[in-house]
Amino acid sequence: MIIVVPSVFAINLPSIENDMNLVDLKVVDLQILSMDDTPWEYLDDADLVKITINVTNNGLDYLLLDNKMLILWAMEPDYRKSSADNEILELVDNYSTIYDDELEVMYENLESRELFEECDHIHERIRIGQSKVFTICYNVLRIWHNEVLTIDGQKQYYIVMMDNQYAASCPNCKKIPLSTISVPTTKYYTPRWVQNLFEWNQRGIISDQEFEYSIKYLVTRGIISKENEKMQPITMENKNLQLKEHQARLSLAQQTNLYVSAMNFYESKYNDSFSGVVCKKQNNIVTLSGDYTNDGSDYQAVFLKLLIFDDLGNVVDAGIAKIVDVTQNDFRHFSVSTPYKGKINSCLVMIDSRFPQE
Repeated sequence: MIIVVPSVFAINLPSIENDMNLVDLKVVDLQILSMDDTPWEYLDDADLVKITINVTNNGLDYLLLDNKMLILWAMEPDYRKSSADNEILELVDNYSTIYDDELEVMYENLESRELFEECDHIHERIRIGQSKVFTICYNVLRIWHNEVLTIDGQKQYYIVMMDNQYAASCPNCKKIPLSTISVPTTKYYTPRWVQNLFEWNQRGIISDQEFEYSIKYLVTRGIISKENEKMQPITMENKNLQLKEHQARLSLAQQTNLYVSAMNFYESKYNDSFSGVVCKKQNNIVTLSGDYTNDGSDYQAVFLKLLIFDDLGNVVDAGIAKIVDVTQNDFRHFSVSTPYKGKINSCLVMIDSRFPQE
């Protein structure tokens, strides 16, 4: 018996394999952060590799990007097959993506987990002509020699995009060596919260002397420049560079800090956008956490600023954090930390900048 299915009931399912010639993959940023020992690998440190990619669909009818399609390869020269004129690389390690919730469980002993906020869990369709930006993360253990990951050493690392979430090998894939990626030099821009110092001084919240001390401190730290008479424009790229530099500083402090202390709590200052705010200091790390309630707009990202004050009301240090994909009236938990060894009096959290959805 032959059964014929009427064409009216025919379903066109998307092909499992994608023609990767129709997909453009670019790496727009790369960051490598040193992490604490992992709970199940005693005395084995790890490096958190954060890669921001831009994916463009140039003609695929159905492109569903999934975490399983994005793999980090580690390759080394195969001296048995290589010659003086032709170096053959062999695959020695491969790493799957890891996202924020998994990292927070893995590194639950860290005082702050804001380093993981950008690590996306991806399962998203990209339509023809559309480009989307994602940040993917890999937790690379230093199992044998405990050596810090370097992208220009003997071991070569590649970000690889497979043609579907079930594929495990090329050639139908996109492969970019991390050693060819040019990472932008970190620059300092005047953030919006600095402008608030002028407002506080005009409103009498801080005195002229406190204002002067705060400005001198910001100039000394390089946050603002003596030569800059005008405020620099604030862009998402600028803010991400500031966040990247702060996260590197925080990560280094967490790795090198040998000081152990009890947890102390301090006065927290905030406006109506925040609630349940707690400021604490332990092991020379100041952490301010709480809940943020968004307004009636959608934002790609909301950057939050932590200010730390001494007994004279001077700003003695600052931290920055980011909340992504914030919807109308969204209620989100936040945490922002910064290393500081000196004595503090109080903390303040404020909205640094917001970038609307495009």
